[in-house]
Amino acid sequence: MNLPYNREGELREKFNQFISDKITGTTEDYYSQLSVEDFEDIKTTLKDIHNIITYKTTIRFIDWVSHRFPYVKQNYQVYLEQVLGTKPSDNGYDLIVTGEVNIVAEIKCNKPINNGYKFGSAQKNGIIKDIRGLLEGKSKVKSIDPTAAFKFLVIYDFGDHTLMAIQNLIKNLPTALKEKVLIHEEASPLMVDKVHVVFIK
Repeated sequence: MNLPYNREGELREKFNQFISDKITGTTEDYYSQLSVEDFEDIKTTLKDIHNIITYKTTIRFIDWVSHRFPYVKQNYQVYLEQVLGTKPSDNGYDLIVTGEVNIVAEIKCNKPINNGYKFGSAQKNGIIKDIRGLLEGKSKVKSIDPTAAFKFLVIYDFGDHTLMAIQNLIKNLPTALKEKVLIHEEASPLMVDKVHVVFIK
């Protein structure tokens, strides 16, 4: 005989399982220990999850860049501190390198909608806006001329879905923009007149 659906039971099980698997490693009824106010505090804290993913992806991209540009490797700490000192609400680039080599990068951590192979409308608009910003510059960034810089659109790699979603987005860009966006391959040279899409895991 099937038991009737219990909404709270399902919520409790999912919450407890997540906390146990991802955080504590101990099986307990965490759900019952928390008040509504506690859950509200958790909800507020989780609003920063996207910023955490973006920050961690940016750090990994600095590592990626430092293996390809000796100047960045020599000044690794400078660019690490730049990222640490940048607020999530900043309207500039996620990474700026100036000196012997000039680099601008935007970091995107968009997961294709419904675990599918396309980005949602708002996600696409955000990515296209960043591509234009890499190519044309940003009004609030005066320290670098992006036309003379290596340009990177850095995508957190959620797997094959991410690659296919980016391919689909590029395919549907206006022709003038499409010609300036390349998915980076290790054997391919980096060019300052292109936006190179790099996947970081």
